[in-house]
Amino acid sequence: MLNALKFIVSLAVAIVVMLIIRAYAFTICTASADNLVPGLNRGDKVFVNRLLRGSVGRGDLIVYGDSVLSISRVAAMGGDTIEVGGDRFVINDHCGEGCDCGACRSYLLVGGNDSVIIAGSDIIGKAYTLKFRMKGNRD
Repeated sequence: MLNALKFIVSLAVAIVVMLIIRAYAFTICTASADNLVPGLNRGDKVFVNRLLRGSVGRGDLIVYGDSVLSISRVAAMGGDTIEVGGDRFVINDHCGEGCDCGACRSYLLVGGNDSVIIAGSDIIGKAYTLKFRMKGNRD
């Protein structure tokens, strides 16, 4: 009886630790849109490092969103100048004078045919593609 109780407590602690790590450090997301960055297809898995969301650079693959997660590549960052319809715009790199928090820095993301500008606070984490093959599938 004592061994069964120890097992149940150990299992419960392991599950809680796993959920905390998944919520605050690392998780895995599935690409769900058809309109994705090159090299990423619907159903592909990406490893998301939530700890690196503050160190995003041009070309990085990121996951962002609130209730619906999206995967895109960073095309431009705060302070960069972009051209839209012949007009030039500077992407915000701070929300006010003296602000250097990084959460308000904006990013231009490109995914397939779509582009979107998001705030740094919307970034869930830096994403890395997971490529692995089943043993029986050889090209």
